[in-house]
Amino acid sequence: MKRKLFIGSSKEGLFYAKQVKELITKECGDWLECEVWNEGGIFTLNKSTLENLVKASRRFDYGILVATNDDLALIKLKARTIPRDNVIFEMGLFLGSLGLTRAFLLTQEKCKLPSDYNGITTVRLPKKKSLSINIKSLIKQLNETKDTYSLKTIPSTALGVGYFDNFVLPYCKNINQKGSKLNILIPKQIEDVCSLSTNYESDHPSVGISVFGDGQRPVAKQLINDILMYWDIPTTLSTLFKMINLVNPNEEIGLSPEKKDWIEYELRNFKGTLEVLIKDNLVCKDKIKIEWLDKI
Repeated sequence: MKRKLFIGSSKEGLFYAKQVKELITKECGDWLECEVWNEGGIFTLNKSTLENLVKASRRFDYGILVATNDDLALIKLKARTIPRDNVIFEMGLFLGSLGLTRAFLLTQEKCKLPSDYNGITTVRLPKKKSLSINIKSLIKQLNETKDTYSLKTIPSTALGVGYFDNFVLPYCKNINQKGSKLNILIPKQIEDVCSLSTNYESDHPSVGISVFGDGQRPVAKQLINDILMYWDIPTTLSTLFKMINLVNPNEEIGLSPEKKDWIEYELRNFKGTLEVLIKDNLVCKDKIKIEWLDKI
């Protein structure tokens, strides 16, 4: 699952928004998926624009807002061109949700911004020359965050850190078979993680091995036909599903597209948090593999 980037603009700024998507996809398409605001995935029926935007700011990993000279305002008795007010509002929304390293404003020349942006460097939209020249710094900054994940007050970050400290690290320190490896399987459906783990074990006969050697939890599953291979499906993800349901209760039978997107976001963050923690810890070197569990 690629991380997701939201691109917002006014109708008049769509020309630039589409260029931004094309350029970023060309340079970062291997790990980043861009979505422009008018492509149908942001604004759902029977919900207010504000509600849709707030939810979008939670489930996207990055946000780019394009501020163009759309309106004319009288400021201190001088006529100034300003961006559409909803673009500035949305920029604040994504900035508050994603932070300074994951939310960006692109502005047209002579476009008057709120005074809060005084002294802040923004990417300028060119009049005639190619946008690719101006956007290089933005793409560079995006790529610099490719191997990092946003530390926000969300369930997946805390769960990822807890799972690493309480299971992954003890495994690496105490299971010392030469050549052994732990395969962490991240399910894409987390409604019933315990059943997924049971079903996976029925197809991959295993024996539970206490990582502390005392018969107590945590337990890693060791394949019977390959004693060097261990696996685990993080059942802690069931907590993630419960927390999302508390914040966004079901309004219909089945998993709504909106909730599915949110779950995917949290799973990407959980997996990414683990990858960063494992990469930065020498004890875990060459001992852990993380992959998506598509089907049982």
